[in-house]
Order: sequence, then structure tokens, then C-alpha cells
Amino acid sequence: MKYSIYNISTGLITTQGSSTHLTDLSDILLESGEGIIQGHYDRATQKIVDGVVTSYTADILPEVRRKRNTLLSESDWTQMSDSPLSASKKTEWVTYRQTLRDMPTAQSSVTDIDNITWPTKPS
Repeated sequence: MKYSIYNISTGLITTQGSSTHLTDLSDILLESGEGIIQGHYDRATQKIVDGVVTSYTADILPEVRRKRNTLLSESDWTQMSDSPLSASKKTEWVTYRQTLRDMPTAQSSVTDIDNITWPTKPS
């Protein structure tokens, strides 16, 4: 028997498992706030609402923006007038930083944070 454990508040699937010994899902101990449903479901595109599997699109843009902002902050020094970088290296960093700024729009169709394509920092 295959099963999925999910967060009752969010509907997001947290764990999936299977057992040849299970005959009833009530034999599985759940933590507070967890629910269980028979079957395996796609965590990236499905969640459980009121015990029913539904499709959804994850909103990963806030997480993308947080990481993007961190990477921009970490590279601010490259654009300072007293930066030790050559003009050509500074231009590489300008391009990198612009690509970071474009991330939310350029990656808007991606629904899984692990599938975001981040630009490579100049060396």
C-alpha cells in the first residue's frame, strides 16, 4: 500500500511511503497537524485539500527574490568606485547583476526552486 503524509494546514505533502504489510492507514502514527491519504502524488504539482488531491502551482518567487537579493548584496562591492576590478571584470559583474535582477521574470514559469537556473558568478 502506498501512502502520502501531508501538512493539514498547507496541504503540502511531506512524506511518502509504502508497505506490503499495511492493510489500514490508521496503523501509521502521525504527528500533530499531519494527515494521510492513500497513494503517491507529485509534491511539486499536487497538494491535499480537505482529504482530496488537488493541483496547484507553488509560489516560489518570494524565495527566488530572497536569494537574488542576497547575491546582489554580496556583489555590491564590485560596483564601487574603489573596487580593485579591471573595467572588463566590472562589466562582467554588471552583466551578472542584471541577470540576477531579471530572475523573477526570466524564471517565472519554473515551479520548483531546485529547477531555477542561477547565473554563474564571474571569476
